[in-house]
Amino acid sequence: MNELTEFEQANLPLITGYVALKKTIDEYSSQKKKLENELKEQMEKYDVKSIDNDVLRATLVAGSESKSVDLKEFKKHEPDEYLALMADYPKKTVRKPSLRITVKK
Repeated sequence: MNELTEFEQANLPLITGYVALKKTIDEYSSQKKKLENELKEQMEKYDVKSIDNDVLRATLVAGSESKSVDLKEFKKHEPDEYLALMADYPKKTVRKPSLRITVKK
């Protein structure tokens, strides 16, 4: 028996428990999104900007637009300037180790 098979057999309850919980969370997340959209529509319909009561606080935030620099396009069209910019203003991002999980249907 190889290590992967041994791991899967030893951790089958953990794996199946995770999959079941993930499916439940996804279902509730979908329901939550539908309720949020319905509440937003009702607030817009009644022209309510915010509500704050014993069970919830909700604020209708107006849409907005922002602008930023598309560094991929800048790099493609201005490669020399991009390299100079990266040399002058480097930014280092450290990411912690993580676990990426995809639940198959």
